[in-house]
Amino acid sequence: MPTAGRAGPGAAATLVTAPPPSPEPFEGTRPCPDTVPALLAGLLSTGALATTAALPATAHAATTTAGATTAIPLALPAPTGPHPVGTTTLHLVDPQRPDLWAPTPRPRELMAQLWYPAATCGGPAHRLAPWLDPAALTHLESDYLGAAPGQLAWPVTHSRQDAPADRGTRHPVVLYSPGSRADRAFGTLAAEDLASHGYVVVAVDHTFDAGEVTFPDGRLEVRNKPAVFAMTDAGIVDYRTTDVRFVLDRLTELAAGADPDAEHRPLPPGLGAAIDPATVGMVGHSMGGATTVQTLHDDPRVLAGVSLDGPVFGSAATDGVDRPLLLFRASDERPVRDAMWDALWPHLGSWRRQLTLGDSGHGTFSDLEALLPAARPVLGWPAGQLDAFLGALAPARAVDAQRAYLAAFFDLHLRHRPTTLFSGPSAAYPEVRPDR
Repeated sequence: MPTAGRAGPGAAATLVTAPPPSPEPFEGTRPCPDTVPALLAGLLSTGALATTAALPATAHAATTTAGATTAIPLALPAPTGPHPVGTTTLHLVDPQRPDLWAPTPRPRELMAQLWYPAATCGGPAHRLAPWLDPAALTHLESDYLGAAPGQLAWPVTHSRQDAPADRGTRHPVVLYSPGSRADRAFGTLAAEDLASHGYVVVAVDHTFDAGEVTFPDGRLEVRNKPAVFAMTDAGIVDYRTTDVRFVLDRLTELAAGADPDAEHRPLPPGLGAAIDPATVGMVGHSMGGATTVQTLHDDPRVLAGVSLDGPVFGSAATDGVDRPLLLFRASDERPVRDAMWDALWPHLGSWRRQLTLGDSGHGTFSDLEALLPAARPVLGWPAGQLDAFLGALAPARAVDAQRAYLAAFFDLHLRHRPTTLFSGPSAAYPEVRPDR
């Protein structure tokens, strides 16, 4: 099987994509412009992002002179680091664990996506990966966004599918857990940026809690809300934490030379040699933040963690954790979240910080911050819901600030590189308020 097929059957399907619209520039790099068609390269080199400034809230989908509606182009900013980025997927099956959320009896089955520093751009055989495969996108549009088919032109990412990995050194690992009903792709902006700065980022789709997961045989599994909600919040977090620890076990095997993929699909050259399984951090958004805190509590292999606007459930809520933890929250008022963090704070026995991102909402800590402002005209959401979800902060500033603080945190705690970013307010990122 060609390596280009690792993304699953949807990888070869037709996908409506588009280059970024007119720019609100990001300070990013394009390490591989020579491998992108000339027109696309010129547009992508700006790191342009669709924002309400580029596409006003009152805008409608573009129309041709004949009156036919065309899709609204969506865009993702380029990563900011010096490394080109590769990506691949792993299909992982745990034969020892029955899937408690599956509608029929089966072992627990997960998809994980890796972003990593690439040795080269990989040439034309390693295309830019889509943000999400077509089958999952179709379900996302109808189930989550309430958008009609064909109204949105989804972007390609800045990562080369199955490009050879940089095996010159072993790179620290950052695990990523998305929120409930969210997909691993929702963390692409953070993952690509960390990979461009020399990290291997591994995102987990928590099957049947994720909104949609496509497997290599073409199956699309969607969220089984009744099964998930039959558990307590603490039970959900424990179940997700077990997913993460299982993925970390398989990464350790991968670093030792094995291929843990269920179908043993060919791995990108050098991938195992690029992974440092002894230097691992974790970040998660929303319920993924709760999963991060619990994983820090349960697994000593994870050395430091970041909760992006996540709650706290389970034994970690009362026991705390003894490794570095960054709590990074949205600025909207949520007394339950704040009470959870207040209760956790005295039980944090290592480096700890709490930050607030000004004028932000819960969805700001995901790729939706970059994608949804331009999609506003076709979203089937009630008036005001998008504003509450994303807040008023300019998407470019929101993304830049998150990337800077994540990179500084993991550089400090996984690479022991000093930083002043957590010492107090930053003139470079005035949107970020140090709380404690």
